[in-house]
Amino acid sequence: MQTARIPPGLRVFRALAIALSVVAAGAGCTPGSSGVRGGRDAIVYWRTLTGAAGDAQDALVARYNATDPELPVVSEFQGSYADLAAKIMTAAVAGRGPDVTQLGTFEIREFARAGLLVDLRPFLTGPDGIDTSDWPGTMLQAGEVDGGLYWLPFNVAVPVLYYNRDVFDAAGVAPPETWSDFFALCRQLTERKGDGSASRAGVALWDITWPFVSMVWSEGGELTDRDYDAISLNHPTVVDVMGKVQALVQEGAATLPDKASGGHRAAFLSGRAAMILDSPAAFTELTRDATFEVGVAIYPAGAAGRVYAPGGGGIAMLSVCPEDRRAAAWAFMKSLLSPESLADYAQRSGYLAFTDAAREAAADWLTDPRVQELHRALPYIRGDFSVTAASPVRTAFDEAFHQIVIKGVDPKQALDAANARAVEGMRRESAGR
Repeated sequence: MQTARIPPGLRVFRALAIALSVVAAGAGCTPGSSGVRGGRDAIVYWRTLTGAAGDAQDALVARYNATDPELPVVSEFQGSYADLAAKIMTAAVAGRGPDVTQLGTFEIREFARAGLLVDLRPFLTGPDGIDTSDWPGTMLQAGEVDGGLYWLPFNVAVPVLYYNRDVFDAAGVAPPETWSDFFALCRQLTERKGDGSASRAGVALWDITWPFVSMVWSEGGELTDRDYDAISLNHPTVVDVMGKVQALVQEGAATLPDKASGGHRAAFLSGRAAMILDSPAAFTELTRDATFEVGVAIYPAGAAGRVYAPGGGGIAMLSVCPEDRRAAAWAFMKSLLSPESLADYAQRSGYLAFTDAAREAAADWLTDPRVQELHRALPYIRGDFSVTAASPVRTAFDEAFHQIVIKGVDPKQALDAANARAVEGMRRESAGR
């Protein structure tokens, strides 16, 4: 779901790590070194997300401060995920920055290896740790890099299929149980004009590759392993899946609206598409603005069952946070991840109450069947950001997607070329470390 990218040209691995070591040696990592606010009499938290999701974070900070903690927290909005990442890097080179930050999934690996992040495992498993036994199966692994744990999930999203219930009822069909059903429904629900062009497509596609990772995984395909020793963007299943998506577009059963037209959500709300593949973040907008009843369903299953790529972001502690402030920083992070906070944040923001305890705390909210359906996806999450965490792999797959879907390039040809670029890009990245 996250579409922000670290600005190109920033060499995180080597140049930033060297700069950090020089600055740290000179500054001595003394209190005040982050320099965000004079006196350092507060834990500084940098965040992203606007609207309800941003307001909800500020509300959690205010509630935490009302408990009279050792150090209060100051919440500071830094723009988009990309803006936030760039500001963290710029500040860190000067030995400055926040104590705790929200962090997207793209940056986990790069930032951890550059020495920007604190290993959270000693805090998580220590005497003031967090019981993660009720977290979705692999979400804790999402923040693991080279044996350390540098990121914890906070604003968790899962893939969601939204559908026009009026269209489905008129056709006498139910949400698709398998991806084969999905492709068939896209064709069945497409309406055409006299000239054969589509007046309503079966599905409006999102202009990002996130939904297709779940599709590939559910069908048993792989795009890469976590260590990037076996990059396989041209895996036969990937070629097959992207070929089927391309066929839908070429037939008019799927559309890829541009941002100028409002994108896939506008196509859905205007009745120009019967379904969209999206995230929980769209729930409030769609259910509020639609002139028809919006149905909610989890993604279909494939040959390997249901396997979903999570989205959203998490929280991390920055290495510029002085040692003597880290216990206070962890106390704030722990408060954000408490069942009560996660439940409150989910209800305010539209993200998920992703732990059992959080869902218990949000029991009244979960009486809505559509909200229940959103959460039904959680057991199928595969907390693996390997595709998006490495820029060469992510960029190559994104480029192949656009070549296949927009330009009509042969899927195998596009994915073979993408795989070669990804392998070479990772080789160069490894050599530059």
